[in-house]
Amino acid sequence: MKRLWPFTCFVLTVACAFTGARAQDFDRAPGEDDMAFAKRVVGFSNEADPHTTAVSWNGLQTLFVDYETTDEYPERPLVALQQQSENGYRTIQITVGEQEGGTPDIALGLANADHDPAKELIVILAWPQKHYDVEGTLYEARIFDSPKPGRKALAQLKVSQKFDATCDCSWRDGTTERSRFKTIAAVKAELKRLGY
Repeated sequence: MKRLWPFTCFVLTVACAFTGARAQDFDRAPGEDDMAFAKRVVGFSNEADPHTTAVSWNGLQTLFVDYETTDEYPERPLVALQQQSENGYRTIQITVGEQEGGTPDIALGLANADHDPAKELIVILAWPQKHYDVEGTLYEARIFDSPKPGRKALAQLKVSQKFDATCDCSWRDGTTERSRFKTIAAVKAELKRLGY
């Protein structure tokens, strides 16, 4: 029995290595449209309210994909499929729009937010708020560093703290609050004001 143990470990290691490679890299079929490619790679259901946004991000073709999970309280994950070769793409985890009184809508933009030449990703999450005491939209902007080779997820930048969640809402007692950062243009203007 002891003699089989190193062989079993070797087989498991090789199997895991190949599984990890397949989970990370994907080939896009010739003529495959954005939504069909995203659905095949990401694996969301037909009821997931998916969206795709194709852009060139720092010179690489990138397909952003967001969709709704099928949980009792659905969340909205955001991933990127970024081209690495003619037909080869890798997946990059970005963020999850968690449940905050509803599932958020997502808006995307690119801007400089860390003084290097590469552009960073702006993600605005907008949660509808409809409660007994308050109605409106909760907004939060998250800023992510550009993708790094070999990394499977994006790092959120510290500057995101400047765009923390604020409610663009009205309360039953007549109180109102307005969010300054509801659009990509507003976030870009603030980043520029901050010196980026």
